[in-house]
Amino acid sequence: MKIFYPQIIVWQIEYLVNITMPPKQTTKTKARDQQPLLTSTSVATSLSPPRFPPHDSNLRQLYKTSRHPHLPTSLSIPDQLTRFLGTILPLDTQHSFRDNGYFRAVADTAVKLTCPSLGIRHWTECKEFIELSRIQSHSNNGKDTSIEDNNNSKRKRRRRWTRRKIAYGDHSMQYIDLFLPTSPAAESNTTTKKYDSRIPVRGTIFFVHGGAWGAGHPWMYRLVAPTFLKLNFAVCIVGYRTYPDAKDIIEDQTKDVQLAWKKCGSVLNELVVPISGKEWVGNVVMGHSSGAHVGLLMLVEWVDNQMKNNQSDNSISKQQYPWIPNYFIGLSGPYDISYHFDYEGGRGVEQISPLKPICGHTRENFTRASPVKRLLALLPKQTNDSSRSDSTIQKLMPPILLVHGIEDTVVPFTATSDAGRQLRSCGLECDEIYLSETSHQDVIMMFMLGGKAKDLTIDWLFKRNDENGKKVQITAPILSRL
Repeated sequence: MKIFYPQIIVWQIEYLVNITMPPKQTTKTKARDQQPLLTSTSVATSLSPPRFPPHDSNLRQLYKTSRHPHLPTSLSIPDQLTRFLGTILPLDTQHSFRDNGYFRAVADTAVKLTCPSLGIRHWTECKEFIELSRIQSHSNNGKDTSIEDNNNSKRKRRRRWTRRKIAYGDHSMQYIDLFLPTSPAAESNTTTKKYDSRIPVRGTIFFVHGGAWGAGHPWMYRLVAPTFLKLNFAVCIVGYRTYPDAKDIIEDQTKDVQLAWKKCGSVLNELVVPISGKEWVGNVVMGHSSGAHVGLLMLVEWVDNQMKNNQSDNSISKQQYPWIPNYFIGLSGPYDISYHFDYEGGRGVEQISPLKPICGHTRENFTRASPVKRLLALLPKQTNDSSRSDSTIQKLMPPILLVHGIEDTVVPFTATSDAGRQLRSCGLECDEIYLSETSHQDVIMMFMLGGKAKDLTIDWLFKRNDENGKKVQITAPILSRL
């Protein structure tokens, strides 16, 4: 049976291409230069996944073939393998693998196995990783327990940045990797045992790592920090409880990130000071994959709490270091859990993925775990004070940038396009960047090793406003709203 993609899907992507492509600059192959977003993979992933049949049904057995009548052809060999394994492995086996921590062990081991090859191919980044891994001081519950003797002061002076490991809870996963840029003021006091001067910074990157809600550690994303440290940002890479350690559905992870946010605010208030004038950028909440989902959900919870306390952006109490979210950047994130659960079902991984248990097993809980739908629920319903609530949400929610690879088969780019459309329906400022020939892991690797995802994001961040505070046109080659 042949599968014919609806023509409207092709038209949608062609429209995206036409409004995003700059004038032709080269004379290479016309089809590839004029339509880099229109590929067989992007067309296939743009199809909304159907709600899959029950696991033991006869219809589900058709998943064993590569041409299910209601699904596009498998996008890759790994997808064919996972779909096949999802049909032959008993549910008890899949659930045991997921619930007993084996999923985390396999995923984390896979990352560790790739580290030596990356170190050989990217020696400069490897040296930066080693330098970033040296802990200058530990901080526990806000108390500095640094023990550095004067013999190490010369070595510290040569370093471009410092690292602190800060615990914000009792669990071993509840900690923050805090990286601070080195400034002349800090270097002049390196012989003391305690920081007696604060470091001027342009802002803070508050990064929430990914890992399908059940894997990942802050050290795996440590190379995200150097780019922003060189731009004089403080960088906080947040660790949080992953499944199965986080069992109270998604609330455990959201609460962990909220606690980390509060802890960062109190610590940074003592260690850094904002640069005065136009060089100040602000605090950026950033996340990749499931981390983008958890980070946006944390931000929606923060807005909800501020609204319950009748606070707008002007009434929020200001610390010496202004600790409020100024931007949100989501990288390859799923923002509608029910939709993504169906997509995982199409790949045959819905029973082995931590998404189902961490987000509550039911469609109702999936809705509550979806940050965009939670934000829509905050909008007033048949109240006389609707205009005030709308303006409060618009004041509290920062500008949003969503970045996605057009050939991402783990989280389809339609997750970003749908989320962007719904966020703008709430009156929020939301931009989207789609990257041609870019997969799921490519986006975060570009932030670590260099690439267009990082360059375009920094371009958006610094050119968000001009000198007069007016919006400017971002010069990104592929920047669009679906």
